Order: sequence, then structure tokens, then C-alpha cells
Amino acid sequence: MLVKCKYRGHWAGRKSRQLSAAKPAKPEKTNAVEMLSFGGIRFASSIYMAFLSYYLMVFCTDVALIPAAATAVLLLFNRIFNVIYVQSISLFMNRMRFKAGKYRPYFKWCALPFAIALAALGLTPDISPAIRIFYASFMLIVCELTLSTMYMAAMAMLPYFARDDVARTKYVSFGNGSAILAFIIVGTLMLPLSDFFGGGDRSRGFALALALFAVIAAPLYYNAYFRLKERYYDDTPGKPPAMKDMLLAIGRNRRFMLFLAGFCIYYMADSFKNLTTYYYMTYNMGRPDLAPVVIMAGLLSPLAVQPLIPRLLAYARKESLIVVGLFAASCVSLLMLTAVDRPVALIACVVFYGVCTAVVANLVFTVLASFTDEMRTQQNMNVSEILTATMGLSSNIGIAIASGTAPVVMAAFGYSALAVSQTADALTGIKTLYILCTSAGMAIAGLFMLLFRQKTWQIRK
Repeated sequence: MLVKCKYRGHWAGRKSRQLSAAKPAKPEKTNAVEMLSFGGIRFASSIYMAFLSYYLMVFCTDVALIPAAATAVLLLFNRIFNVIYVQSISLFMNRMRFKAGKYRPYFKWCALPFAIALAALGLTPDISPAIRIFYASFMLIVCELTLSTMYMAAMAMLPYFARDDVARTKYVSFGNGSAILAFIIVGTLMLPLSDFFGGGDRSRGFALALALFAVIAAPLYYNAYFRLKERYYDDTPGKPPAMKDMLLAIGRNRRFMLFLAGFCIYYMADSFKNLTTYYYMTYNMGRPDLAPVVIMAGLLSPLAVQPLIPRLLAYARKESLIVVGLFAASCVSLLMLTAVDRPVALIACVVFYGVCTAVVANLVFTVLASFTDEMRTQQNMNVSEILTATMGLSSNIGIAIASGTAPVVMAAFGYSALAVSQTADALTGIKTLYILCTSAGMAIAGLFMLLFRQKTWQIRK
């Protein structure tokens, strides 16, 4: 039966659409090849993200010889540009449809430019500061454009190659595990690889290491183009709803706004911990040598529990698990106060914290896919990429707030970068950021998600 949608005369088979989006009676089987392909996208993307997180500052100042002040401006511009671009490309993706599919073609078009730009970044010419800054900025922009496009396509595609929560969570868990693995590999091997390839010449070593990462990444994206299928995408002929109508429908969804707020605060709290790990281990614990161990424990613990997270859905709904994970992370953060000067106790807390936050990080994308289903069945709108971009904006806002607040708080407590040892007030400031701000943020995020859970259950009843 064809019914007329209230948005711009869009005709669609609503009954058939509802049936196609309904959850299957039996658990959906996941395709191992597709799961590997989805994990390959996350691995390839995280290679670059890990380099950005760990070594971009070192590369810009020590290898590309860009002044520190110019490097700070470049990195700030790079983040702002990426935030604006992601919102724009989501609107473009929403309106476009190609013969090869809605999302798959972006892997084919962007893989080679991304690999070339990543490899070329390491060849920054040693001519003049102005040329070096322009060259590095251009290559970083190309990397950001292509990578953001492919990542957006991958995450927006999730609702269309899996339908039930368990299957979607399996894909996300495998993808997150692949991303963590990439962070571990790049974080631990980047400098040894650059030393091995460079033979004492760090510039040449970085260039060859980046070229190696580019050679690894490109085939993984091309494999995703051929292997992933948009089997559940409903491309009903007719004029799509106006962009204004779609944005208004998203903005007026109070449940989604609560979800976004909780997600933003979660990222803010997690960033407080990540930004101050080194300072806490160096000054409060007096063990700077153990900082890499703590960081590695925070990466390995989520990696270890990835296969278990989809199984948790047999015991509780995804909304409940997210709430439990956030409040558990808040409590574990407070337990770090009891570690005092015992590194083993602190590392144990970090491991439990990683397990709790892994549950949250995996299931939020399953919730996002459920919002996509609701918009399709209730309002006849395909808005997966717009919802994904909004999630990205929310996380960037949280990270930006934490990144801007942490240095100010440490300075207010009297932290001095030149001091060998810090004052008692400075130690209190570091502890406040690392433990108390993280714990409070996780608890506040849990409250927002609890309200979201309650509203979701009211609708189901």
C-alpha cells in the first residue's frame, strides 16, 4: 500500500518499509567477511588517528621543522576544519545516491588520495618555513577530507548491513577492537620503525614509516568497497524530504538530545583522564616510567573484552548497559584515590575503567543505528549519516572543552612545567582533573543516559 508522506509529497510503501526495518525473529547471523572488512576500515582509519594523537606534534616540530607556535595554530585549524567538513559531507551524502550504492563508492574514490597524502606528508620539503607550513597543511587537509568521508560512510552504513542489536554490536566491537589494535601498533612501533628505516635520519625514517602505513591502509579501504553490502538500504523512488524538515525532526527529538548530551559529557570526562595521565604518574605517583604501562593497560583492557560485549545484550538492553557502564566507570575512577602510591592498585583501576568504558563506546553506535531505524519507519527519512555527524560533533565538543579546561585548571592550582617537583596545590589540581573530574563527568553522563533510558522504555510500553 502506497501512502503519501507529509514531507514534500514523498511517496513510499510504508507498510513494506516497516516490515523491512523490523527486527528478525531469530538472531541475525553476521558475515565473517563483512566483519573483517568493517574492522579493516577502522584499523586503516585508526592508523592515521594514532599518528595524529601521538606523533603529529613531534613530526611537525622535529621533522617538518615547523615552529611550535605555528604548529599549535595548524593543529587547531585542522580540528576546526574537520568539524565543519564532517557536518557538510553528511548533508551531501544524505542527498546523493550512486549506481554502486549510497556509501560504498566513497571508499573507492577516497582510498588512493588518502594513501598518497599520508605518504607525501612525510616528504615535507626543507625549503622555507612558509612553504613547509603550506605543504604540511595541504597534506593534512587532504588526509582529513578523505579519511572523514570514509569513516562517515562506514559508520552511516552500519544500520544497512545489520538489523538487530546483537549483530550490530558485533560489527562495532570488532571495529573498535581493530581500532585499538592500530593505536597499540602505531603507539609502540612508530619511533622504532622510523629509527630502523631512517638509520639515524629521523626525517627519512618518518617518511618511510608513513609510506608503509599508507600502503597498508589503501587495500583495506578497497576491500571494504567490494565486500560490504548495503542490503537493507531502502531507496524508494520519489522526492526526498527537505533538509530543513529532517534537521527539525532530529532537533525536536528529546530522547536523541539527551543521548547527545550524555555522549558529549562522557567524552569530556574521558578526555580529562587521558590528558592528565602523564602528569599524575609523574608527580602524584612519582613513577613517570610507568606512564606507558598505564596507557597500555587502558588500551588492552577494552581490546580484551570486545568479544564479550555483544553477549551482554542477552541479559540487558543496550540503554541499561550504557547506564551501568557509565556509573561503574565513575565508581572505579573514585577507587583510584585509594591507590595512593601503589602503582599496581592504580593499574588495576585503569583496567576496570577500560572495561566499563568499552561497554559504553561499543553500544552508543548500536543506539545510533536504532535512531536511524525509528526515523525510517516513523517519519520516512534516511538520516544515518546526519546522525553520525551529529555524534561526531558532540564528541569533538566534549574533547575541546576538556582540552581547553585542563591547562587552565592546572595553571590555577599553580602547576609549573619547569619545576622538577610540584607544590601541594598543583598536585591537588592534577588529582582533581585525573580522578574527580573524570568521576563526576561519568556520573553526570550516566544521569543523562538514565533519563534517555526511561524515555525509551516509556515509548516501548
